[in-house]
Amino acid sequence: MDNIAKLIGQNMDSLKKSKGLTNEDIGNIIGVTRVSVAKYLSGDQVIDSARLFRLANHFNLSLQWFLNSSEESMSFMFRADNPQDNFNEDIASHLNKLMNEYIRILELAEDNKISYLPQACRLHLKDNKLNEDDYELIRDIAEKQRKSFGLEEVYDFDIYSVLEKNNIHVISLRLDDKKIDALSAYSEDKGAFIITNDHPDIPEERKVFSAVHELGHLIFHRDDYGRQPEELSYSSSRRSINEKIANTFASYFLIPRNQLRGYKKYFRGFVNNFSEVYRVKKDFGVSASALMLALKDEGYMDQKNYGFLYKRLKEMGFGEIEPHPIMSIEKNLKLKSILRRLYLNEEITTNKVAELLSLNDKEVRLLVKAWAEEEYGDQYPEN
Repeated sequence: MDNIAKLIGQNMDSLKKSKGLTNEDIGNIIGVTRVSVAKYLSGDQVIDSARLFRLANHFNLSLQWFLNSSEESMSFMFRADNPQDNFNEDIASHLNKLMNEYIRILELAEDNKISYLPQACRLHLKDNKLNEDDYELIRDIAEKQRKSFGLEEVYDFDIYSVLEKNNIHVISLRLDDKKIDALSAYSEDKGAFIITNDHPDIPEERKVFSAVHELGHLIFHRDDYGRQPEELSYSSSRRSINEKIANTFASYFLIPRNQLRGYKKYFRGFVNNFSEVYRVKKDFGVSASALMLALKDEGYMDQKNYGFLYKRLKEMGFGEIEPHPIMSIEKNLKLKSILRRLYLNEEITTNKVAELLSLNDKEVRLLVKAWAEEEYGDQYPEN
């Protein structure tokens, strides 16, 4: 009974912290004093089933959630766009396991020196809308983030490697659901993760934008993260404004306005073709629609011209695909480098390599064979 009391207490305490609650808040929900709540949290007293049910029901959680050990339950806090439609317990459990394995690999390689979370910022919105001051603050934070990453005057960069070099873990894997562009997660002791969907049908420009979009959520919406899919529930208005904030941050980050200013001469007057749009979008590594929106927002393209070009873009079939796309960027470079070293030192097996990189048997055999040949020459036998 003592073990159960402590287990439930630990999970109640985890819920309390994730929701920013006090003991009194929990007491009001289940109808007890804050002193009793303190005893529940410490495991000195087991909560009765009726009150536990009331607490679970209040947060739309199952009773089993409170009985899961820390190894079984989510150790990371997640967020997802439209979680009711594209994020479920199976995905959460799979990603939680993958991230914990990733951390274990870093620890094995003695490469997990810093647990980093970007500094959080909460906008105080009026009427759930962005005003000029909000836009200015988002832009300022995006510019400071670029500066801290060493990207002030840089155009062409590998965003995945940049994030990893700045101690934000990035995992790219193929998810069959193309509606999931990216997810983000964090743990106070293990740091921040951005998970991108590397599905071949998703344009690289969208993958890049989604990675920075998730960085925006990690900065501006830390309160939206939860340990279980059931905890992720946002109103449509809140979801809409939060997506706008993350998109605005990504736009300012990937299309710095001081650099965009140098291109405004190419968009004077009414632009009736995409030649300049295609050229400039490649310089910034963004989609045509993202560039056009930035041009409109900065007043370099009027609403009528933007509407004309946006409509033409869709009529030409460029909704899910991207015109004049950039080349695919190799991903998981840090993870591959660490796995290669550990594998060649015989510290991990091919199965672990396959698990972390989501490879099938044939793919992992070819990969480790290539690693061995790079290290030892063609005479090294294939496993």
